[in-house]
Amino acid sequence: MSESQENNHVSIIVCHYSKVDDFGENRARGAEHTRSEMLKMTLDSIVETVDYPAELIVVDNGGGDDDTDYLVDMVREGKINTLIRNKENMNFGWAWNQGAKLATGKYLLFTCNDLVFSPKWLSKTIKPLIEYPDRKLIASPICTPDKDKEKFHRGKLDDYRLNALAGSNCMLMTRQTYEDVGEFSTNRIAGTHWHFQMKKLGYTVVLPPENMASHLGERGGTNYMIDLKVQKTLLDNSVVDFSCK
Repeated sequence: MSESQENNHVSIIVCHYSKVDDFGENRARGAEHTRSEMLKMTLDSIVETVDYPAELIVVDNGGGDDDTDYLVDMVREGKINTLIRNKENMNFGWAWNQGAKLATGKYLLFTCNDLVFSPKWLSKTIKPLIEYPDRKLIASPICTPDKDKEKFHRGKLDDYRLNALAGSNCMLMTRQTYEDVGEFSTNRIAGTHWHFQMKKLGYTVVLPPENMASHLGERGGTNYMIDLKVQKTLLDNSVVDFSCK
């Protein structure tokens, strides 16, 4: 599988947050590992299994000091191409948009620190986007159980599965698709809001015949029952609020 134009690589954008979340926990609900442990599992699996030209961009979204040291070492080792470090947790939607602004690839992949990727996952996930460039497709290597339901199934495209809502924690698309659908919001359910806009514009999620990643936690660190605060503290200690109203 090859493409002739320049910059047809994938920009893999990983959002990381490790501190106590809105539930008062430092791990995703249902996860056996802390977010710091999950980060290392996620990044190790990406580095070890990637089989398509890709750069790795990590947004350290207000994480702990030890995590930052670990990520800086990965930059020194040449494994991370771009590292962004936010003082506060600016939410995953904000972080993904930050990564997209610095990405250099034709394809953008947005994910978090809660997946372990299988061998050949990237080549198999991107394949339908290359084979069907005129279809409105967004690819994902995994359909989690909450999305693997008949009401979300949209049939098949050859051997690929089609789904209305899969991939909220891992989405691969062309840069043009990202620009068409628009940036992620800072809402606590930014991924769901983005999916609704995606569907409104006629896009469908396409997946390999079998999942090419494993989900480390059933649920992330956002309490959907409370308002999310996305704020940045400036040098004069004044606060700028970017929360969705």
